[in-house]
Amino acid sequence: MGEMIVGNNRMIKIEINNPDLEREIRQSFGENTQSLVMAFAEFLRQRQVREDIVISMTQLDEGEGISMDRAIAEIREKYE
Repeated sequence: MGEMIVGNNRMIKIEINNPDLEREIRQSFGENTQSLVMAFAEFLRQRQVREDIVISMTQLDEGEGISMDRAIAEIREKYE
């Protein structure tokens, strides 16, 4: 199964070579590629947030904390 994801005037082709995963995707999204693209984008955003949290916790453990105001401003800048 190959899906085309369109964004920023570029296309990315993702090939899935796992029949079980392909079946699950087809059950969940059918032929609605826009919903699939949106779900994949949300998955990537959540993964990035988790990675950012791990980095932040490491920085705190190493005494590299920042003020709450600065943290919120940086979060808004990055995710809004």
